[in-house]
Amino acid sequence: MMLGGVGFQAGLDQARRKQLAAQQQAAAQAPTAPVPDVVSQLKGLKTLRDDGALTPEEFEMAKRKVLDG
Repeated sequence: MMLGGVGFQAGLDQARRKQLAAQQQAAAQAPTAPVPDVVSQLKGLKTLRDDGALTPEEFEMAKRKVLDG
């Protein structure tokens, strides 16, 4: 006598489909992170540099961070 069988496998398949559908629905409802506006970030850094809040070296490091990532 075999335990499980076709009915057991069908139940597993249905459970997997439900789990996948729930994951897809959760992913669709998850808030997306806003895309940073590189231009406005660079303008803000330039303003800080022009106002003396950042040294030219600090400005270059911050600018590189914005452009790299």
